[in-house]
Amino acid sequence: MFLCASGREGLTSARFRGVAMSDEQSSVIIRRRGLKPVANDALQLLRGPLAKRGFAQIEIVTRWPEIAGRGLAAHCFPQKLSSGASGAMTLTLLADDRASLELQHQTPKLIDRINRYFGREVVNKIKVVAGDIPKPRTRPALRPLSAAEESELKGWTAGIEDGELRAALERLGRCALAESRKTAVSRR
Repeated sequence: MFLCASGREGLTSARFRGVAMSDEQSSVIIRRRGLKPVANDALQLLRGPLAKRGFAQIEIVTRWPEIAGRGLAAHCFPQKLSSGASGAMTLTLLADDRASLELQHQTPKLIDRINRYFGREVVNKIKVVAGDIPKPRTRPALRPLSAAEESELKGWTAGIEDGELRAALERLGRCALAESRKTAVSRR
C-alpha cells in the first residue's frame, strides 16, 4: 500500500507498505486521475471577492434564495456585509424599486431568518438600497426539430430496449440537434 502526505510545500512524506521512504525516493509526484467537481474550485475563487465585500460567510450569497425564500430573493440580493462602530453587522441589500418598501416592512423577519439559518447572530441591521438586481441568465429557446431530424433521431434510438433510457437519449439528442446550427440531414 502506498500512502503519501502533502503540505503547502508539496509532497512531504511517503510510505510504502509501512516502510518510510527517503526524500529522494518520495520525490515522485502522484496525481489523482479523473474529473474533479467544479464546485470545489468555485468556492475558493469566490472567497476573495466576497471577503472584500465583508462576506466572511459566503453562504449568505450562494444560498440567498434558500435563506430569504424564493419570492423575496427574486427582488433583492445581498450586496455588502459590514460592521459598524458598535460591532453590529449590517447587511446591505440591493432591491428593485417595487420591492424596497415591502422589504423595509419585512426586515425583522428577514433578520430572524438569516440568524436562524446560521444558528447565531450574524446580522443585526438591514439596509435596503434601491437599484437593479442581477437577473439570472436564461438560455435561449431551442429551435424545433424538422420532421427529418425527428425521424432520424427515432431511428438512432429505435434499437434501445429500455424505455426510460431511450426517452432520456431522445431528450439529449433533441437538445444537441436543436443547439446545432446545421440540421442533422445536411451534415451527412
